[in-house]
Amino acid sequence: MSSWLQQGILFTLLALANPAICEISVRDDLDREITLPAPAERIITLSPHATEMLLSIGSGHKIIAAARFFDYPASLQDVPAINTLGGLDKEALLGYKPDLIIAWASGNHAGDLRWLADSAIPVFMSEPANLSAIAATLEKMGVLVGEAEKGKHAANRFIKRLADACPQRHGAPLETVYYEIWQNPPMTIGGRHWLNEVLQLARLQNIYSFMPRAVFTVSAESLLANPAQVIVTSQPETTRRKTNARIIFATPALARPGPRIAEGLEQLCLQL
Repeated sequence: MSSWLQQGILFTLLALANPAICEISVRDDLDREITLPAPAERIITLSPHATEMLLSIGSGHKIIAAARFFDYPASLQDVPAINTLGGLDKEALLGYKPDLIIAWASGNHAGDLRWLADSAIPVFMSEPANLSAIAATLEKMGVLVGEAEKGKHAANRFIKRLADACPQRHGAPLETVYYEIWQNPPMTIGGRHWLNEVLQLARLQNIYSFMPRAVFTVSAESLLANPAQVIVTSQPETTRRKTNARIIFATPALARPGPRIAEGLEQLCLQL
């Protein structure tokens, strides 16, 4: 018997005797180690971007419940929706018997996250800090579902689509932008938000990038003192103060830290 075959048989026997050899382990976006005894098969996603990451990998069939949202594909129409805006229905969540929950560190309620941390359910905390981190998270999720290669392919597709999203803006003059999260009170992003990187791909410079914050409210006086050439908003068209800025309506996909950012960026650039 050849030596490599003997080694293969020995590894198999060791794996059967010691299941820990088959464990899957990754570090989540908060640098916590997440270990599963086997690839996840019953996953609950507590944010739209986490749902879209699994869909991008081709593992939508493993989602047994997902955060309620309005523009998922038809393939998820029969998947139970979880309301994450209020407190989680903990009894219902446990009833789904998930083997993995993907939570949103800054988007889910702190009390729910503490409860999840104390539960026996493995929880991957998603909180991509930039576009590279989104690609890295796609790879990690591929590992967690036992599809590491598909995770890598999804990450590479995302990176390539971002690079190809705005050919018409290459070499265009840099324009200042106000990114409107909410109109009243005015809410926007500072320099610590990952959306700055997306805007820069469209040759847009956030007028509040000097602020060392992610999301914050600003005064009407501050907006008057810092006029932007472009306003990007996802808010419905409403009566607003008079402005000389071009108003661009962004799709919700642009504001989610997942693979559909590339789609939102393409649509943004088409309007510029």
